[in-house]
Order: sequence, then structure tokens, then C-alpha cells
Amino acid sequence: MNKTLVLGLGNDLYGDDGVGIHIIQCIKEKPELKDELSALCESVEFKPCCQSGLSLLDVITGYDSLIIIDTIKKSNPSTGKTHTLEGKDLRYIPGPSPHYVSIPQSIEIGKKLGLKVPTIVKVIAIEAKNMYKLGENMTEEMKKKIPVILEKLKSQLKEIPK
Repeated sequence: MNKTLVLGLGNDLYGDDGVGIHIIQCIKEKPELKDELSALCESVEFKPCCQSGLSLLDVITGYDSLIIIDTIKKSNPSTGKTHTLEGKDLRYIPGPSPHYVSIPQSIEIGKKLGLKVPTIVKVIAIEAKNMYKLGENMTEEMKKKIPVILEKLKSQLKEIPK
């Protein structure tokens, strides 16, 4: 059985940076939506997460597939515009501490430790302008894009092998 994790990353204290967390909350608050998404995959779980770096290893261990929903930093962002990335597209960025370990590095470390880590990784990367203002809620512009992001998630779940 292929176990899939949909992981909404971000920090909901920093405006639109919390969109991944808000998407997961939206799914959990609407049982009919959760059922619809769950029917697209063999076994899927939805988790919000504000962790990063090596601490993500604890969250992603035990899954075959991983779909991450997170914001992406762009020089001229168009709030809510989505990009789909495959695991191979993710940058392998070495960092100066465990707080800066990238997703590919975390997965590689997990493999070396003999942990069951995802072999399929997809990212729904969402452009955002308002990512750094502490205490700000998501912008109305981003809230309006939630249905589009959910459609993108549906299409990604359909691509997960059963």
C-alpha cells in the first residue's frame, strides 16, 4: 500500500507564508473535501507543519509519497500563482546548520539511517507577496486562490501510483 503525506508547510504568523497550513486546515474542516481528496489516493494523510530542516525527517518518515504545499520566494511574485515541482527539481542546498537542511538532504539522511522515507516527492509552490509581516493574516488575494490550489492538489494526488 502506498502511503501518501500531504504536508502544508509555512508559518501562519507571517501572512501568506501560512497558506500551506491554511490549505490543510481547510481540508480538515470540510469532511466532504477530505473524503474527495482521500478517494484519489490509496492511503493519504493531511498534516500542517511549521517545522523546517532536519526536524521534517520525523514528520515525513513512514510515507512512500510526499506532496508539499508551501510558498516560494520570487522576485516579482504573483500572489497565489502555483508551480508544481518534482523532487528532482528541488535544490540541494547545503546549509550551515540543521535548520537549513533542504528536503532532498533530509530524505538522503533518512535513507542513510535506514528510515522509510518518501521516494516520490512533489511540491506545490505558491507565489506570495506578503510573507514577512509578523501578525498579519493571509491576504484576500491569497484566500481567493485557495480553490485553485486545491485543484492543483487534486491533480497531484491523481498522479500518485497506487
